[in-house]
Amino acid sequence: MTRRWMILTVLLMLVLPSVIYGRWIKDKVYLETDSVGKVEFSHYTHMEMESIGKNCPTCHNDVFHIVTKKNPAFTMAQMEEGKSCGFCHNGEEAFSVAEDCTTCHAGDIVFVSEDAGNVNFPHDAHIAMFGCDECHPDLFKPEQGENQATMEEMENGESCGACHDGSTAFGVAEDCESCHAM
Repeated sequence: MTRRWMILTVLLMLVLPSVIYGRWIKDKVYLETDSVGKVEFSHYTHMEMESIGKNCPTCHNDVFHIVTKKNPAFTMAQMEEGKSCGFCHNGEEAFSVAEDCTTCHAGDIVFVSEDAGNVNFPHDAHIAMFGCDECHPDLFKPEQGENQATMEEMENGESCGACHDGSTAFGVAEDCESCHAM
């Protein structure tokens, strides 16, 4: 009888920490990038995949360190070579990091401007109407701090003003509250 309790106790000590820790996993994790801001990652979406399941060591700690501060930053080129997300997102295990930008890089973008305040860009609304290549990289470089334009420059067709000219879309001088938080 004592042997059964000892085996049961050892099993509980091995299994219980995993169950308790797994309950507290945050679904949405935001991976910070140097060039394009935050990328949203869903633990739950990945854990539902047949190839990963509830097996955390599939990614942790070989591909991603469980302590996020210990994860180095990777460029898209490095990911395309199999680093970071590219370990699985290679076109064979899962969609390739080079194929579909909007899966990871969509959502609202807030441009911080000392002169104009925060400027909100609803990425999803624009993606519904246009392909990525219609704006990137010619009109907008997908890199933080690279797309500075004054209102005058936009009114003359630069930056957002290329489409927001009053005929293709509302003009940049017409509806300030659409972009600028008041």
